[in-house]
Amino acid sequence: MGFRMNLLKVPVQTLVKTFNLGTLALGKCRMEAGESLTRMFTLKKNGIDFVGQVRVRPGSPAVQVEVFNKFFFEEFDQSESAVLDNLARKVLKQMSKGEELPGAVRTLIQGYFEEQNLRTEAEEKKEEQVAETVNDRNLGKIFERLNQEYFNNRIQAKIMWGRDVKSHNKSGFCYGSYDEGKKLIRIHPRLKQGFVPLYVLEFTVYHEMCHQFAPAYRKNRTWQSHHPEFKKKEREFKGFKDARNWEKHDWHRLLLPSSENTELTTG
Repeated sequence: MGFRMNLLKVPVQTLVKTFNLGTLALGKCRMEAGESLTRMFTLKKNGIDFVGQVRVRPGSPAVQVEVFNKFFFEEFDQSESAVLDNLARKVLKQMSKGEELPGAVRTLIQGYFEEQNLRTEAEEKKEEQVAETVNDRNLGKIFERLNQEYFNNRIQAKIMWGRDVKSHNKSGFCYGSYDEGKKLIRIHPRLKQGFVPLYVLEFTVYHEMCHQFAPAYRKNRTWQSHHPEFKKKEREFKGFKDARNWEKHDWHRLLLPSSENTELTTG
């Protein structure tokens, strides 16, 4: 076939959605001592035949798939471990069809599929939790909940995400703002990111709401925004200490390149 042989032994790691691996043809099967089985196979992909084998044996990992040509993985955009995961499933499924397998080997294969199914369910559950976290960052819902819980629905304001604009300020971060004239609260869009605790986002919204509850006033020719009445109301937030602690120690993470692919904000 005209290619350099390169033995790869990579245990199954990351399961992803099935994709086109090529046309599979099973080859010779060899039973080994200790109820182990090795099965050769070929994959025709884009006119090239690639050779490999799968081993099923007691121990960990119970299933190990190998490809004897490194260039096989250049046919895919997915990671090598993802290709091997899907390849193992494809080969084992075909092995299990219309063929007598030793009971111990069949049990190992069934256990492998059960483990993979559990992993898939866990990954799907994790994705659902991420989706729920994103939904939790709905500013309108956060505003309504805080308005009812802390302000008896007295705060009348609009709320929105601010723009992400580039800033060279490395000594601080503007989490949000309140425009008294427009009665508008803007929140920095970087607070959408998953590493930011939800209570930090909620406290930011609450802080801006406090500006309407306890408006700024002029004293000794200076405007006082965070006056005693404001600070007293601010401390009523249940996650006050945790939010302040996060802001004190982790605020600089918000200056890193955003995972939202937006431009950095002032809010």
